[in-house]
Amino acid sequence: QKLAVEASLSSLESRIHPHFLFNTLNSISSLIQEDPQLAERMVERLAALLRFSLDSNQHRTILLEQELKIAIDYLEIEKARFGERLHYHIEVPAELNAVHVPPFVIQTLVENSVKHAVSLKREGGEIQLKAIAVDDRVSIEVTDDGAGFTADAITVGHGLDNLRARLAALFGEEAALDVLRKDGLTLMRVSFPHQPAKVEAV
Repeated sequence: QKLAVEASLSSLESRIHPHFLFNTLNSISSLIQEDPQLAERMVERLAALLRFSLDSNQHRTILLEQELKIAIDYLEIEKARFGERLHYHIEVPAELNAVHVPPFVIQTLVENSVKHAVSLKREGGEIQLKAIAVDDRVSIEVTDDGAGFTADAITVGHGLDNLRARLAALFGEEAALDVLRKDGLTLMRVSFPHQPAKVEAV
């Protein structure tokens, strides 16, 4: 059973999408002349993302602090591309830094918001990220001001669907991915048990 779960997780691991790489490299190329320091920072952030992607399949969970850094690297790369069209706000208490989370759980959520709430609107959009812990559960929420969607609209085999499947493989029925509309905003919430023994790093 353990081998079956590990095989399932391996097949569902998140990877850096080729279109994101293409867009980032184009942005770096255009910045080399006009803002070489920003281009250099983008290269460093992209390298960190690629390194993280290669290493992530070695662990079932990682520290929230590590996952948050990767999500910020991703958002900063996209901010260099979208400029003032992309705004984000993060609210994660320092005491949650040591909580264990699945790799790419936050990055998958914010990537969905960039794709559907920022890139599709001429004026761009705003993304809010929050993490909370109540009793023995952790919740990660990403809210955006996009047009919105429902959980039924999640495309099979793509980012959010793969995340939902990875959560199920790790936590069974104890994890959930919910999509809500609230005050004209779209809220994606991932919740799972706090550091259960069965998902320790391997």
